[in-house]
Amino acid sequence: MPRNALVTGPPRSGKTTALERTIDSLREDGYTVGGLSCPEIREDGERVGFEIVDLAADERAVMAHVDFDDPAVGKYGVDVETIDRLSRRALSTAADDCDCVVIDEIAPMQLESDRFVTATQRALESRTPVLAAIAVRDSDPFLETVRSRDDVTTVEVTPETRDALPADLLEWIRSK
Repeated sequence: MPRNALVTGPPRSGKTTALERTIDSLREDGYTVGGLSCPEIREDGERVGFEIVDLAADERAVMAHVDFDDPAVGKYGVDVETIDRLSRRALSTAADDCDCVVIDEIAPMQLESDRFVTATQRALESRTPVLAAIAVRDSDPFLETVRSRDDVTTVEVTPETRDALPADLLEWIRSK
């Protein structure tokens, strides 16, 4: 039985919202949740970057921004050192000490960090269930490896499934 769930769907499909609602419900039920979230940074209604947030420690930093230099992913420069620092600690702590690891998301920006990749692999191999959003269209070898793991189930966010998905994910975690 899979112990890791990948939430997939096109950009703006509701992957992050589904994970956020699931995290809230898990915490309300007394589960400890750790891992990473990467919310947008908006200025005057326009997306200009992304933060990276340690969900257990609530530590946050700017991960990518239009004003940053290389490496670039799309129009954003990525701060690899920031991803390194937060991902190694947040994902290791979550895999060792929490009831659930959340990774939002496994995508090209985060994959600029070798430490993120290593910490993600370790989390997926741990006994702690992982809920992760994953880029749907990217064909990066690491993403393909994650998608093809035997211990992974994939759930697609669609307009029809979006509202029910947090409750479904909560039940999935409860069954672990």
